[in-house]
Amino acid sequence: DHCVQGTRGAEFHGHLDVARAELVIRKGFRSEIDSYSAFFENDRKTPTGLTGYLRERGLSRLFFAGIATDVCVAFSALDSQAQGFDTIVVEDACAAIDRDGSLDAAVKQMAMQGVALVPSAAIR
Repeated sequence: DHCVQGTRGAEFHGHLDVARAELVIRKGFRSEIDSYSAFFENDRKTPTGLTGYLRERGLSRLFFAGIATDVCVAFSALDSQAQGFDTIVVEDACAAIDRDGSLDAAVKQMAMQGVALVPSAAIR
């Protein structure tokens, strides 16, 4: 287990200015369900509220970066695409776990679902 609520691993980095954040999405708060996507718990039924938040603000194009490319980034990007957002994964701003070909499988699945995978230099 990692990033368990109430532990140091779940804390924001000290240099992150959270006072300026408009919203903090909480995921993985149900101990019996893993949570990889920023949009849904892994039961695929429990929303985090992110879709509505983004739509209320008129956002339609989302960029994804972070860890792990083949888990949280992929789950979030796939859910973003399924929710109708123009979805872009910034490949060189991500890092993967890549167990037994999981990165290749995730990249293929994202591409098949219409998620764009681009280097940061391609973003204007």
